[in-house]
Amino acid sequence: MRGIRQLEEEPYSSLGPRRVLIFDEDIEELAHYAEPFENQGFEVHKCASVESAMRCVEREAFDLALVDQDSPAFEGRRVIRHLVRYNFPVPLIVLGRPWDERSCRQALELGATEYLEKPVSSAAINGIIKKFLESSPGE
Repeated sequence: MRGIRQLEEEPYSSLGPRRVLIFDEDIEELAHYAEPFENQGFEVHKCASVESAMRCVEREAFDLALVDQDSPAFEGRRVIRHLVRYNFPVPLIVLGRPWDERSCRQALELGATEYLEKPVSSAAINGIIKKFLESSPGE
């Protein structure tokens, strides 16, 4: 019939694609961490500066966030505070420098759900994805 469209047989998800924020000032690491999420169909927002990550958090709602500890000064804490303010609760994983108990404690106090020591392998990122999908409602 004219004017009537046939709906394709695709599963409908009212949730749309899962959104992930990844903040890391190292462009290569940013791409490394984003790739497994992109391969699984996530909408990935890659931010290489604190300012761009904070603007992104103000504009979008995220289902998951990975934030780089970045330096002994831990500039990523500004991003974490923004996520908690604008997008709470959101599973938040801090990717940290070699084990630093003080930074780990600080990240958890700010709202991080996990603290992973860098470098984080693709297998570990895939584990994060699997754990996230298993704990997400509607999946």
